[in-house]
Amino acid sequence: MIQAYATATLAIFLTLLLALIRIFRGPSAEDRLLGIQSFGTVGTAVVLLLTVLTDLPGLLDVALVMAMLAAVTVITYTRILPGAGDADPEERP
Repeated sequence: MIQAYATATLAIFLTLLLALIRIFRGPSAEDRLLGIQSFGTVGTAVVLLLTVLTDLPGLLDVALVMAMLAAVTVITYTRILPGAGDADPEERP
């Protein structure tokens, strides 16, 4: 069972690296935003799996904080995107 958790952690960690590449390479702000969201979500999953592997229940708190910070980061990033909020709410689809 531990082998399955370790394999899942490795696969998710590789996904984390791909999200990091998307954050740095872009090419657009929206791509970076999705990379940030993926980084937060996948990072939380890695910490949760590490909690099971290491029997450290304190890591659950770390995962919770990571999930909340990922949500706040996305909200903040969308507020500073150029053009976010320029359109009239009735004109949006």
